[in-house]
Amino acid sequence: MELTQEEYLHRLRITPEELDAWLEHELVAPLPPDADGRASTPRFAESAVEEGELIRKFSALGYSLPEIQKIKRSVGLPVRDEQGRFVSRSDLLTIGELAEKSGINVRTIKFWEEKGLISPHRRTEGGFRLYKPGDVVVLSFVKDLQSFNYTLAEIGTILGLAGPDLGVTDEDLAGRPEAELGKTAAALEYLVERMREMRDASVRVETVFARRLRAVTKAIRSRKR
Repeated sequence: MELTQEEYLHRLRITPEELDAWLEHELVAPLPPDADGRASTPRFAESAVEEGELIRKFSALGYSLPEIQKIKRSVGLPVRDEQGRFVSRSDLLTIGELAEKSGINVRTIKFWEEKGLISPHRRTEGGFRLYKPGDVVVLSFVKDLQSFNYTLAEIGTILGLAGPDLGVTDEDLAGRPEAELGKTAAALEYLVERMREMRDASVRVETVFARRLRAVTKAIRSRKR
């Protein structure tokens, strides 16, 4: 579907002057002229409306048009997914997307970043943090370790032992001295053994709770008869 300039202005509720400024900063672009090259009034694709809505949202948050231009050139303006949510065009995640995917709020992510547990893969020209999709797993790992009552300092050490991408890759081991590898192996053996002990203890405790739950549920049912 194509829109005339007047229809485009009406859909977005902006003035011709605002549109001129968007065009000047290359935030939106009209459709190319007809194949015969004849001059015509500018026309816009339906997708340009969504881009315009995003530009308005960024402007309402206090971003200037040059700043929005930097975001668009660096990582592209977000797009809507199947659920209607805005997501990044790139393979990297904004901190908001990382929070949504991991279930951990932005404030906590920033705090863990200050403690050195996670760091952005890179930043845009405007200073926006961008994270790798694998950081979702790292955040979940940190949260799991907290459930075992590890402190953030201890978790930092454990992340170092787990290696890049939580042990998915092992290239970092190639140049390490044998003595250092031995210390790492000993520390990991201790952690593995501790997790096994906790798992066994958890199963024993769960068995007691489950048995008691069955008895309580049976008692409730018998009183309803």
